[in-house]
Amino acid sequence: MTDDKRTVVTERIGAVARLTLNRPERHNPLTPRCIRELLGSVAGAAGDAAIRCIVIRGSGRSFSSGYGILPEDLEPGDADATGGIEGDVAAMLELAAGWTEVWDCSIPVVAQVQGNCLAGGTDLALHCDIVVAADDARIGFPPVRSMGVPPTNMWLYHLGPQWTKRLLFTGDTVSGTEAAGIGLVQAAVPASGLDDYALALATRIALVGRDVLTANKRVVNEGVELMGRSRLQRFAALNDAVAHRSREARAFTARAAEVGLKQAVRERDAPFDAGEDPSGR
Repeated sequence: MTDDKRTVVTERIGAVARLTLNRPERHNPLTPRCIRELLGSVAGAAGDAAIRCIVIRGSGRSFSSGYGILPEDLEPGDADATGGIEGDVAAMLELAAGWTEVWDCSIPVVAQVQGNCLAGGTDLALHCDIVVAADDARIGFPPVRSMGVPPTNMWLYHLGPQWTKRLLFTGDTVSGTEAAGIGLVQAAVPASGLDDYALALATRIALVGRDVLTANKRVVNEGVELMGRSRLQRFAALNDAVAHRSREARAFTARAAEVGLKQAVRERDAPFDAGEDPSGR
């Protein structure tokens, strides 16, 4: 089922709403339009009394390669400048507020991750209640190598401090299998069976009544709030805006303007690709 006019396609399968990011040719970039449509679809599903669980997945080879910042990803009005560091902070806070709508959705949300789940893709996935992944998925936040910090920083609550630092100090990615081993995702399964696994899990969750699901989700989410989730996101937004003006970030931006973003990323990542990973990956 596809709809070339929408960046998000919605299906209803029993008591499950399945939302599919629908820009497979671009690895499902999270453009402003896509985020608006996705948040609207999440709210619409949550407002339907017959729906008890939501699955968010990507079409094609990737879940999402991150925020849509290339010209070919954007539409008129999407790339308006925010103006100065205060505008940058405000933009990051607005982004975090959007993903919080997924986190605070009254019913459970399952992220179904295949292929690339990078940068902004992880912001979306880690705001879902449960993440299931293909065993060969590629998950990480490589922009920490040159551009700043994850603007919503949910890593700590999934991984604890040491693994969070391990991944954010290096920008390394992990496979779905590795992510399951360290608790970043709940399960990793062969890519060929991912659709069936995620839908079966969502259908099993949907056997429970909405009120009970909502109560259990609310309690767990409040526990994470007591750990400081919202305050940390505000702190992350400020530090991300500051890091955007670091010497390294300015140099990367200048190089991207000179040779193009894809080539600048290749040059940035080359030393990491050539070096030996101490984990043996």
